[in-house]
Amino acid sequence: MFWCLKKNFSALFIFLFSGCLFGELIDGDTLVLHPITWETRSPEGWNAQYKKIIQFPKSDGPWAKIIMVQTLKCDSTTKGDKYPCGEWDYIWNIFVNVPKKDTVETFSMGSFVTPYGKRLWLGGETGWEWTYDITDYGPILKGEREIIVGNNQELLNLKFLFIKGAPTRNILRVENIYPYGHHKYGDLADDIVLQETKLQLLPEARGYKLKAVISGHGHAGPRNCCEWDSKTHTFYMNGWELFRWNVWKDCGNNPIYPQGGTWPFDRAGWCPGTKVDEYEYELTPFVKPGDTISIDYEIEPYLDNGEKEGEFRISHQLFSYGSPNFMNDAEIIDIIVPSSKSAFSRFNPTLSNPKVIIKNSGAYNLKQVEIHYGLKHRRKSVYHWSGNLKFLEEEKVFLPIPNWNGLRRTQTFEVEIKKTNGVKDENPLNNILTSMVPLPEIFPEEFILKIKTNNRDRSRENSFTISGNNGTVYYSGGFFKDSTEYNFPVKLKRGFYEFLFKDNMEDGISVHWWNRNSAPEKIGISGELKFLKRDGEVLYEFKPDFGQELKFGFIVGSIP
Repeated sequence: MFWCLKKNFSALFIFLFSGCLFGELIDGDTLVLHPITWETRSPEGWNAQYKKIIQFPKSDGPWAKIIMVQTLKCDSTTKGDKYPCGEWDYIWNIFVNVPKKDTVETFSMGSFVTPYGKRLWLGGETGWEWTYDITDYGPILKGEREIIVGNNQELLNLKFLFIKGAPTRNILRVENIYPYGHHKYGDLADDIVLQETKLQLLPEARGYKLKAVISGHGHAGPRNCCEWDSKTHTFYMNGWELFRWNVWKDCGNNPIYPQGGTWPFDRAGWCPGTKVDEYEYELTPFVKPGDTISIDYEIEPYLDNGEKEGEFRISHQLFSYGSPNFMNDAEIIDIIVPSSKSAFSRFNPTLSNPKVIIKNSGAYNLKQVEIHYGLKHRRKSVYHWSGNLKFLEEEKVFLPIPNWNGLRRTQTFEVEIKKTNGVKDENPLNNILTSMVPLPEIFPEEFILKIKTNNRDRSRENSFTISGNNGTVYYSGGFFKDSTEYNFPVKLKRGFYEFLFKDNMEDGISVHWWNRNSAPEKIGISGELKFLKRDGEVLYEFKPDFGQELKFGFIVGSIP
């Protein structure tokens, strides 16, 4: 299924894909490919993946962005097991097979781990959405290609968005340095696999980037390597250490919660229900076009305790680029707050400081950005950001609180970059972004916060605050006793407030059910956390299996 979205019309015009091939697209238009829908049959077989032949555009575009949108939902028609969402967390990759003479070369465009599916709410009928920026894979997404993606744990809806326009820099070539594979920790550390290799850099290129996607798996040795153990990874070039990093991911604030497993605990590069972390390193300052270089990947030595039997799943790639297409180009990557995106549900709803991500997509260092923001059709606030971002560097920016008057009539929030380094930004395609503002709950001026603590000496891990938009803390508590009920009377004036409840061990206030076989005496009891009206009626109740913390915004009074 194919269609085109025209940018500059108030109504949405849809054109047949064949029309797009004859120059219908202008900068900012989007070509949409929709190869897998909710109606596509769930693949059969253990951890089976969807396989589709896709007709990608034959031309080079050019494409300012290529975005893959992956949406999953629980459904009884899935073939993985008896649950609407698969019971266990499984990893899968997005593979594209590219003809190469008489054979096929497989590229991994990303890795994903499914959430624990028992008792899981995954966005209901609309599902839960993840996006991948796969612009760098443009050279291999041309013509007929086989895509292998997803599995049969959840239903998959998959789209590819090709946005017409000039990219940050032209992508000339994609290469596998070490193609995706499963490797024993001991084999990696002993240099039995992924040994030093020579690369001939593309002479006509002017920029190069290394990319590593690594996830740890298995329960070997005393620290359960390599799922639960952080290890150091290194790229060497011509015998010299070039880039070093740890593969470890904080899972306590996973937006998909609660799940049916040990989802809040940190892991090696992934969490249940997240993309596997990607590590990108600009090689350009260290090489010259056409150089022949030796690249070697290494991992820290293992201990003689059995951990070498753990596993890593790894892909290493090299991208070659032309020169930057813009000198002064500040890009708005995303709006974190306010946002209705499921990925940012931990931070929303809120009417506190908007939070956006900006990126320097121009060759000149980014030192000044003029940002206009606020509700659609309302007067905008202006913020003058200053800093020093090098090419491709990003920064999260907290904007001053805007005027939220009119929110009842429009929930569309807009951010626009007007000037970059004191001059007009050269690339208007990435200057504007919008989001939907989720409306906070409305509370009365007086209510009760009820906390019932759990046991096993875990209540001391918890604390809370209720604060206003100006940062003033009006109520706080901590140092609780086990198995105790607390009722805090709360009285507030009209305005917006945020409730923050923390758990220092990042395991919420639910039972430790995973001890039911090995140590049932350590299971404990679940706590309770809810807001009540003065007569005892429930205003809002939180689920105890929340991981690291809860943020909850509410309004006393009415929506402005």
